[in-house]
Amino acid sequence: ELFPGLIYRMVKPRIVLLIFVSGKVVLTGAKVRGEIYEAFDNIYPILKGFKKQ
Repeated sequence: ELFPGLIYRMVKPRIVLLIFVSGKVVLTGAKVRGEIYEAFDNIYPILKGFKKQ
């Protein structure tokens, strides 16, 4: 069975992102809320480049 998303393990902050074809993103492994914001701020510009037109 295939997993319908990408598993991205970020080094700093140490967070795992599940990125799905639908555009949904799940962030796991954060100790504090600030780590979630930092991780999303880091990955968003990259994901935005792959947005469908």
